[in-house]
Amino acid sequence: MTTESASDMGVGLGALFGVVAVVAAAVTAVNSYNYAVREAQGLDTAGLLTNSGVAFGVAMVAASLALVAIHVYAE
Repeated sequence: MTTESASDMGVGLGALFGVVAVVAAAVTAVNSYNYAVREAQGLDTAGLLTNSGVAFGVAMVAASLALVAIHVYAE
């Protein structure tokens, strides 16, 4: 009888990068909302759009890596 062990690495990495993507998307939303509120109040908005853009980039890269990990380790 032959025993095979399949790797769950694709599922684990996909879940990890998926969580990173969701958190980064939430950071994007929070920074964008804070920018809109602070701009309407005439307050300093330095860095909010930059942080939002960086978080968006992280979300896109993490989502892409999640898909790649699932396909690379697929059976």
